[in-house]
Amino acid sequence: QVNTAMHEAKLMEECDELMEIIRQRKQVIAVKIKETKVMKLRKLAQQVANCRQCLERSTVLINQAEHILKENDHARFLQTARNVAERVAMATASSQVLIPDINFNDAFENFALDFSREKKLLEGLDYLTAPNPPSVREELCTASHDTITVHWMSEDEFSVSSYELQYTIFTGQANFIS
Repeated sequence: QVNTAMHEAKLMEECDELMEIIRQRKQVIAVKIKETKVMKLRKLAQQVANCRQCLERSTVLINQAEHILKENDHARFLQTARNVAERVAMATASSQVLIPDINFNDAFENFALDFSREKKLLEGLDYLTAPNPPSVREELCTASHDTITVHWMSEDEFSVSSYELQYTIFTGQANFIS
């Protein structure tokens, strides 16, 4: 019972730590998303303001052009029409700059969230046990004057990175363990 309680407490502690890490990362990523939103909204607001200014200038030019079209004096019409035509040409040229540079479909391309690897790791959480010892294949083992070769197989599902091999040399005076 004491051993079980100890393991249950350790499990709760480890899971609480994982949840705290996830909570902190969630906050960090949420802040980044909000900061990006604010930046993009500022950029859009500036573009809207630029478009409004262009629209206001264009409206003034249209009103002036309509007023000039009503002019009955041909000389006066020609004097003012050239000036308005130049201003319309400049306004038309500057309006090409106002094309929005934000693609709304790719607005958050920097935030491609992919938790598949983490989900797989979390789903694989389990109580681990030590791997089974390897089985020595005696028929393949050899020994010579200064070399010992041992062959073994491991049928475990764990990927064991190494095994330790100890051997004893019997001499007349003492035993050496390596």
